[in-house]
Amino acid sequence: MASCSQSIAVARRSLRFMRGTRRCWALGVLGMLQCYRQLRGLEQRLRIAPFVTSLLAAAIGALLVVDLFAYRLVPATRSLALGSISLDWLGAFGATGVWRPIALATSYLLTVWHATLVGILISGLALTALPASWALFRRRGLAGSLGGALFALPQPFCSCCSSMIAPSLVRGGASTQFVLAFVVGSPMLNVTTVALAVAMLPAGFAVTRIVAGIIITLIVTYGVARMAAGPEPGTDPSPSEAPGWLHRAGNVYLGSFGVDRIAGGQTAGTPSELFASWLTRSCRLALVLIPTIWLWSVLASVAFDILPLPLDNTPRSVVLAVVGGTFFMVSTWAEIPIALQLIQSGLPGPAAALLVVLPAVSLPCMMILGGALRRLRVIALLTAAVMLVGVTAGLLLS
Repeated sequence: MASCSQSIAVARRSLRFMRGTRRCWALGVLGMLQCYRQLRGLEQRLRIAPFVTSLLAAAIGALLVVDLFAYRLVPATRSLALGSISLDWLGAFGATGVWRPIALATSYLLTVWHATLVGILISGLALTALPASWALFRRRGLAGSLGGALFALPQPFCSCCSSMIAPSLVRGGASTQFVLAFVVGSPMLNVTTVALAVAMLPAGFAVTRIVAGIIITLIVTYGVARMAAGPEPGTDPSPSEAPGWLHRAGNVYLGSFGVDRIAGGQTAGTPSELFASWLTRSCRLALVLIPTIWLWSVLASVAFDILPLPLDNTPRSVVLAVVGGTFFMVSTWAEIPIALQLIQSGLPGPAAALLVVLPAVSLPCMMILGGALRRLRVIALLTAAVMLVGVTAGLLLS
């Protein structure tokens, strides 16, 4: 009886909180609209030089990166102090059976919602403000992979969130090497993940995690781009790149959300145009990317649950861990507590393999990145290479 009364009280407090949240959202939207109107009126009276808009875009981008870094730095600091990382989202609300994959995908999105939101806003801002001729983005070869890795170091995205920025990079003329290195380098080599790995993992596993991250981010992405040489991103794929039915299905799906219009429109010349274009493109990106992440998270969860669960410290278990971990998605740093649990259970081989393949790519990441590059051969080679590095790491430490 007491527990029932407590549940009712909690539900009532939650309803009051939701009502207050809706009022805050409504007031915030009204305030933004009023500020936008005032800004438009001010621009009509004053002549604002184009460089002011560019400076404003740079300031917004810097604040978004700081916000993302602070958001990830707070739990990182707590985790270092406690010596553990919370992985509550894996509980998936206690759901079982056919509902577990759906609950797991939903729980995952609720866990990474902030990074997802910031990633979409950064991508929308890049589409609006970044010039297509930025030399760093357009470099090819090993220099392009190195540039993508450097661009990824301060950005603690998971593979799903980093892949969200890939469409805007491709639209801006970034090379394949740069895009691939950024997408896999952000979850593999961002500074906070490396710090947590060094602080919380046994020395051999920490070194393996870092070395494998460097190999995948630099050497693998460079080699994959060379082996899959073809039209650069943003150009139409050759007929051999994708089956006709798959290409048509992708066009129907993306066309339903007006993806082709995301990169269209005029260049923002005033602050009000910058805000309008930025938010519009971010909303259109969200309409495509969030359902894609959720849907493929469900499918990846189903695939992961189908795999045999019993593991031992054998090459067979290492291969099973690599196959499951490559397609499964986790939030940034989640691979560390998973590996620690396996190490403590006497399974160093599967633990080392998952440290490599879990953060590097995932099924939603592959789908978004493949849609951006429109070159399935690149995604297939990248996935195979990540698996190969993961198997090697697992066998070395088993």
